Amino acid sequence: MPYLSASKIVVSAEQREQLDRLIRKPTSPQHQVMRAKIILWAAEDRGVRETVRALGVTRAMVQHWRRRWLCAPERASVAERLADAPRSGAPATFTPENICAIVALACELPAASGQAFTHWTAQGLAEEAVRRAMVPSISERSVGRFLQEADLKPHQVRMGLTPKPDERFEIKCQAICETYRQAPQRAAQGERTVSVDEMSGIQALERAAPTQPPRPGRPERREFEYIRHGTQTLIAGFDVVSGEVFGEVGATRTEEDFARFLDPLLKRDPELKRWHRVADNLNIHVSESVRSAWWPKSRG
Repeated sequence: MPYLSASKIVVSAEQREQLDRLIRKPTSPQHQVMRAKIILWAAEDRGVRETVRALGVTRAMVQHWRRRWLCAPERASVAERLADAPRSGAPATFTPENICAIVALACELPAASGQAFTHWTAQGLAEEAVRRAMVPSISERSVGRFLQEADLKPHQVRMGLTPKPDERFEIKCQAICETYRQAPQRAAQGERTVSVDEMSGIQALERAAPTQPPRPGRPERREFEYIRHGTQTLIAGFDVVSGEVFGEVGATRTEEDFARFLDPLLKRDPELKRWHRVADNLNIHVSESVRSAWWPKSRG
């Protein structure tokens, strides 16, 4: 009696592309990759026995996923077709509403709940959820799992700066861009354009022991302990046309330091007709001592 042939598997061009992408992606789970290969082999009219030998899987597994693909709703995505079927078991302890309420609580500041601490912990969220009657009881572990699934880390802080709106931002930005654009033309006319800025808080460190050079079978060894010699500040200028960089390193960053940096800069080319300086709105850039050192000599 001849064997019955397996039902034909039809895969659209879009589904084939998604299956191929799933197989090629290095981070794809291997069980998903194997299921995708079974479907692609079936779409190429390869039999169950041939698929079993080539992929090294059981006959039951090949038949199961071929059948799952055929029985899936027409609009089901590739991911839904290859996903594990829902398993029977005890009902979930927490409803989606409970989980959403706990996640929303984690997005609040503890002070809004009258708490003295500044950041939520899993224990604090569990206690607050019970106090607010969100759930009768819950463990720290369950709260931690919900936070992980929502990609929430209420214990972490990232510093930021809220930008203050400036109605003249577009005008200022256009003026700076125009200054850079015209820099080559102005240089040909005896004018110079420089961009100035500072880097403060540079650590002056010294290794506690000298670095040992590499040896056969051993890489270079560098001492991880160091001696701290305080911090330094770099004030530097960049010639927009020539690319020349010039700077000064000192212990502080005051308006006197900035004015002292500008003075030799102006004296380098006393025959220039005009200087154009681009800087941010730091207070030392527009102080009285800087204006007196810069503007009379820059002649514009």
